[in-house]
Amino acid sequence: MKLKDLLKEKLTPEEMNHLITTFEIVGDIAVIEVPPELEHRKHVIGNALMEVHKSVKTVLRELSERKGPFRVKDYEIIAGEPKTETIHREYGCRYALDLKEVYFSPREATERGRILKQVKDGENVMVFFAGVGPYAIILAKHRDVKVTAIELNPKAVKYMRKNVRMNKVSDRVDVVEGDVRSVAVNYYGQYDRVLMPLPKGAHEYIGDAIRCLKRRGVIHFYHWAPESDLFSEAEDILRRAAEKYGRRMRIMDERKVLPYAPGVYKICVDAEFWMD
Repeated sequence: MKLKDLLKEKLTPEEMNHLITTFEIVGDIAVIEVPPELEHRKHVIGNALMEVHKSVKTVLRELSERKGPFRVKDYEIIAGEPKTETIHREYGCRYALDLKEVYFSPREATERGRILKQVKDGENVMVFFAGVGPYAIILAKHRDVKVTAIELNPKAVKYMRKNVRMNKVSDRVDVVEGDVRSVAVNYYGQYDRVLMPLPKGAHEYIGDAIRCLKRRGVIHFYHWAPESDLFSEAEDILRRAAEKYGRRMRIMDERKVLPYAPGVYKICVDAEFWMD
């Protein structure tokens, strides 16, 4: 039975008009939005979600958008166990995390799989804004690569180090705590590929990404864009950066990754840079 069908038995027709039935599952925690009109029914909604999805142990209600330098949200527990920490599984990897302390999106699993298909054995890969390590670990788990993962949030770094050990890739992933602006200079000229999975503000670090590449390499650049013109701004950012840092550049692929807001998407541009 679907959540909406079950709640038809528990909510009035008027209440059903306000119901938002989309949700995410991270490990054994479900995250759902409950509008103010259903504040008095939030526990009913949470318990119904657990009834439909037996593996869910906790239901969190979103209380805010992502905010602050670490892109975290506020939540309240509306059903199940009083916790925000879990272990999420995807592509044969496990990620320990605390939703109230770190950024993590299960909806980006498909994008992580797409990047994995492009990476070849023997590459050196840099991951900016690495979070709890999902990009770094999936690559190290399934390819013979060396990965450097930089993350500013100390709590995310703690979980990333735990996840690297838990997934048995300590010999392939170097976890670096710090601001990309400060530490990337130590890694210039060493990488075949740079991932930049922070869409808001990643363009401020494109110079560091280019300088981390070897004479030839690939950057996966993420950005926000309106549906009416998804890629023009990102392409322009990359072309201007290539010119500034003395590189040639070609666009390899462009993808609409996720909806962010009505008419706005997270997008990715894969671009190759090289020196003549």
